[in-house]
Amino acid sequence: MNTDLPPRLLEFVDERVFNFAQGAQRHFGSNDLVVLLDFREEVPGLEALPRQRLAEADELPLDLRLKLAKPVTDLKPELGAPDQSFWYLVIFEDEDFACGEISSALLAGGGAI
Repeated sequence: MNTDLPPRLLEFVDERVFNFAQGAQRHFGSNDLVVLLDFREEVPGLEALPRQRLAEADELPLDLRLKLAKPVTDLKPELGAPDQSFWYLVIFEDEDFACGEISSALLAGGGAI
């Protein structure tokens, strides 16, 4: 199990997230994305955004912007191929958030993240 991921984030990691991320990577033509799940929305759903856009968003806390300053594969090359790795950000109704580096190789490696 990847202990680097916040436990609150692990609740929302499943195959659906990986499938969405891979589709978003094809859509954007880029592997440098953040998959976002925002529970403040009326109907929460997955969204993908270019990582750089979020890293520069003044409305996000500085610690989160700094965390998103580089692509996942620059920070953790052991996460595998770029098309399998992405940032995952969950924003909860209470404005708290959890963010971590995700890799589909971790899911395929035994079902545990």
